[in-house]
Amino acid sequence: MRLSRLAAAIMACGFASAASASGFALNEQSVSAMGTANAGRASNVQDASVVYNNPAAIVLLKQAQVTASLSFLDARTRISNVSASDALGNSLTTGTNEGNMVPRSFIPSGHFASGDRGGWAWGISAYGSYGLKTNYEPTFQGRFYGDKSAIKVTTLQPAVSYQVNDKLTIGGGPTINKLEALLTQNTGVVAGQVDIKGQDVGYGYNAGIHFAATPDTDLGMVYRSKVRYKIDDGSLTNSGGTFIAPGTGIPAGSYNAMTSTTLPESLEVGISHRLNANTRIHAGSTWTRWSRLKDLTVNTDANPMNPLSQRSETFNWKDSIGYAVGVSHACNDKLELRAGLAYDNTPVAPADRSVRLPDGDRRIATLGAGYKLSASQQIDFSYAYIDGEKAGVNRVASISAPVNYKADFASTASIYGVQFTQRF
Repeated sequence: MRLSRLAAAIMACGFASAASASGFALNEQSVSAMGTANAGRASNVQDASVVYNNPAAIVLLKQAQVTASLSFLDARTRISNVSASDALGNSLTTGTNEGNMVPRSFIPSGHFASGDRGGWAWGISAYGSYGLKTNYEPTFQGRFYGDKSAIKVTTLQPAVSYQVNDKLTIGGGPTINKLEALLTQNTGVVAGQVDIKGQDVGYGYNAGIHFAATPDTDLGMVYRSKVRYKIDDGSLTNSGGTFIAPGTGIPAGSYNAMTSTTLPESLEVGISHRLNANTRIHAGSTWTRWSRLKDLTVNTDANPMNPLSQRSETFNWKDSIGYAVGVSHACNDKLELRAGLAYDNTPVAPADRSVRLPDGDRRIATLGAGYKLSASQQIDFSYAYIDGEKAGVNRVASISAPVNYKADFASTASIYGVQFTQRF
């Protein structure tokens, strides 16, 4: 197994995470926005989740408020057209391809907005910005290319908003981001498995603009900066008994592992337009600079004289753009219904797909509702269905992985969200 293949999975966390954004970004920071597939998220001001959606618009909330949300993710993956063989081309009759490798999981978030303080306001949010959980069965035929993955980035974001005039508001603030990663891979030797884990804190910022173009039309734009992580106190464990993991030059034991990476910046634009007193339409688009992920180098203190202790992995990801449209309709003073459609294109080229990243373009359909329990309390619900394009994986046997593995992955996911807002 190549150490670089395993460490590369720190970056390779696509649809297997069932995230609704491109790559391995999470999009579940606001249940009220999820109802319209996040269309117009940067332009539509609803509750305290605006601290994330567009910090420029915090001042447009007249009351102080707290918004807390919880999303439940239920993903399914079907593996078909499997072809597995050893390095000599002999078909393998052992091994399994169950497919459902994504554990059910919860994604929480919380937001506070101060309300208008005389032309300015402040807020703070805590949310997941990236996430992955995969766990193949022990007998999975593609386990030599990836076994278990767990990665999350948790973000704390304070922000300030200022009203320039009756049309324009601006805002932004720093982000404090904690990355945690655990990745395992079978080495192809007796009891052979290599684990790598590490964590780091990175810093960035978000900035936004909100503009009331007309009494019925709002525009929004949000920039979220890149964040660099440097893991210099990680660990790598090879549990391969007395064997040496093939192709790594790493004997059995535990070692220090060091790597660094930069997660990409993004630019989101949104528009919300009031058709009549009860109905608004929304649209949005997000560009993400995934092309930053070109390669990754990992160093260990195992066999320092062996060049295989330092390897580089090439990604060659491309930038991606997602699109969304949605509608919200107020049935009465208490109930609002929402719906949306979205499309996200994958940043991964077919030649670069692996079992850790069986990622294809995604089509997303959502439904949502908001109900005012009282003048100061509201509850929101949302449902999102994600349909992933069938994605082919074709891995060729080498000294690092003794199996040729070819298969098609088709992934779907349901995301259920509930949110509560308390105004003061």
